[in-house]
Amino acid sequence: MAGVPFYPIYDPITIKKSGNGYRAIHGVRNVSRSASIQYDYLLTTGAKDSGSARYLISPKYEEKIINSLLKSAEKRNVDALGFASLANHIYSDFRRESISANETGAYWEEALKIAADSLDKLLLEGAYAYAFPYADGITDVPVFSSQYDIEDETVPFYQMVMGGTAALYSEPLNESGNIREMFLHCVEYGVSPSFLLMAAAPDTLQETDYQKFYSIAWSDWKEEIEEMLGELSTLDNVCGQALVQHRKVSDGVYESTYQDGTVIYVNYQKESIRIGDTLVPAMGFMREGEVK
Repeated sequence: MAGVPFYPIYDPITIKKSGNGYRAIHGVRNVSRSASIQYDYLLTTGAKDSGSARYLISPKYEEKIINSLLKSAEKRNVDALGFASLANHIYSDFRRESISANETGAYWEEALKIAADSLDKLLLEGAYAYAFPYADGITDVPVFSSQYDIEDETVPFYQMVMGGTAALYSEPLNESGNIREMFLHCVEYGVSPSFLLMAAAPDTLQETDYQKFYSIAWSDWKEEIEEMLGELSTLDNVCGQALVQHRKVSDGVYESTYQDGTVIYVNYQKESIRIGDTLVPAMGFMREGEVK
């Protein structure tokens, strides 16, 4: 497909309905040992969305599920997969032979090892540290801190640990309240921006289980995405490199240094700023030594 990687995405820890030999009885139990049912909640009212009921699989079944999935992928000549939830959900199972959250992590890690050994590429969603050794790519990488008032600065620790080791992708920019700021954070932290898109008309998802997805029509975003990709083309040689140093230059201005020595300045201020010989535009970025 024109050299573009393709990752079928699968959630191996969620049961939405019976099938493939798994039913609600295979889900985790809460402290009263009744089935632990998971729900989404409506943003408009805060009410429980009964149509979203689902169960989280007990960790003891995960290895069997992964092996079955890998056999199916092999039959179809699929050598790359993406896992939702497995790399960023930890929970306990309060059955008679209970499984603690720490033990769950061990089950997940074993499942990820089996998958990584079998596949050429593995894409993981918002991976926790236990999943790092098995990820070729990670989506939903944070580019904002919790932004609590007690915190003075945001430190890109996650990106400095994983940059250059796995391809890093942000949460979808087109679901952000401030797309430009999120785009600049991606540049600052060495994270590739991502978008959630569909080719169909914008009203296609109305009255469906997917109407929670908004503003995702490609026709609405085509020009803006092309403009952002044009800006990023100046950083092609930086993509995939490790972020080795990050510092605050002044209020709203940050410096990121990559493993080949490339320095990028990002300016969140409403006015341009000069740093040495480099003029960094307002709400923009620039390589060290370049002038726009």
